[in-house]
Formats: sequence, C-alpha cells, structure tokens
Amino acid sequence: MPSWATKSQQIVAHRGNPWDHPENTHVSILSAIELGADVIEFDISVTSDNIPIALHGPRLQKSTSGHGRAKDFSWSEISNYRALDRNGESTSEPIPMAKDLLREFGSETFWNLDIKDPRAVPLISSILEEFSLKERSVLSGLTVKQVLKVSSESPDINLLVNLSRLDKFFLLSRFFRKRWVAFRFSEIVKRPSVVGINIHWRYVNQKLISILHSLETEIWTFTVDKAKDIEELFSLGVDSVTTNRPALCSSNLP
Repeated sequence: MPSWATKSQQIVAHRGNPWDHPENTHVSILSAIELGADVIEFDISVTSDNIPIALHGPRLQKSTSGHGRAKDFSWSEISNYRALDRNGESTSEPIPMAKDLLREFGSETFWNLDIKDPRAVPLISSILEEFSLKERSVLSGLTVKQVLKVSSESPDINLLVNLSRLDKFFLLSRFFRKRWVAFRFSEIVKRPSVVGINIHWRYVNQKLISILHSLETEIWTFTVDKAKDIEELFSLGVDSVTTNRPALCSSNLP
C-alpha cells in the first residue's frame, strides 16, 4: 500500500502541544517537536487581507483574546490579540503567521495543515513551494468535493479526505457501510495526491479499517487523548493517530 505516513504507528500532535501550551502557538509547536511527535498539525485560517494564520476559527473568542470572525480582521489587528490557554485564560502568546512557523520549523518535522478557510489552499501551497515543504506536508480538513478540486488544480499537494455528516451517517450502518465507502471513496483515493481518509476515532472499527485498507489508502484518526485508546487503535490497524497530548504518547508508545 502506498504510504505517506512517517512510520507504521504515526503520532500527530494536534495544534502542537495544547495540553501544556496555548494551541497553535509558536511555543506549542516547538514543544511538540521537542517531544518527538512524528507530525505537527496546526489550523489555517485567513485574515481579511489574505494572511494565513495559525488559528482554529472561525470565531476569535474561541482561542484568543479577540472577538468576532477571523476573516473580518486584518493581520495588523489580529497580531494584537493573544492566545488563550486550554482553561480559557489569556496568555502572552501571540497568534502566529503560518508562514513564520513553516519558515522556522519547516524542515524539522512533517506537517498536517488543517484548512479552516478555503482561501487558505492556494496561499499555503505557495508557502510550501517557497520553502520546499510540499513533500513534508499534507492538507486536511477538506471534503470530498474540495479534495477533488484541489487534487485537479494542484496535483503535487498531499491531501487527506475528511468526512461529511452524510459520510458519518452511512459509516455507522452495518448494511450500508461497505457500499458507501466503495461509492464515496474508491475513486478519489486513486488520485496520487490523496494520502488517505481522516476520521474521528469513534467511527473507527475493524471492519471499516479492512474496507479502507483494501482500497490501498491510509486511515488517520483524531483526536485521542488516552494512551490506552491510542494503543487500541494501532492494534486495530490505523495508520495515524492525532492527539492533544504528545507528551503522554511519546512516553507510552514505541
């Protein structure tokens, strides 16, 4: 089976190391790298003046001291806000530009860039091209329709397919699961740039793993914060697990 995963039991650090630091910040990314995560994930939103930033969005108040939609504010405005910690308390950490993170840390690890705004795709593609990081990066957060579009326009960008609500409904059905996977994913995963399917871990079971692996595609799961759950998912055969707790995983898994 073709593989992009960095190893057979790949750990992805979700938004860096948000368990110990404010998510999507410089210090969070650096911490996850130092802990030895295989891949670093962070979110990509876009400002009103088309600057890709490391922010979940769409509402600033979810993770920053700002208020409103990220896309309605310029970079000069957002740069004045500060990240919140996981308890909702304000910190001294600024919201970073995606370009600054990739410039500083790009070659030190591999990247899962979670697209929160469709405008981010060409902007991030240009940054990855500038820093020669396309082979070290994969874009996630994209629906089947978006993946079809991006894979046609930019076939050199690695992509993960995220599930729609309809996908999730059919994957819960024993009767329709196999038929739906064949209908929905059998053709798209043949595209060379499509790495695999990105699935919430609670939808994963042995049967689904067997079906997807039979299509020669990878199964990435998110977001798992207990070592025993991560170990169970790897024992079932998933290729990658995303977690908010890279410290826990690096100390408990091979």
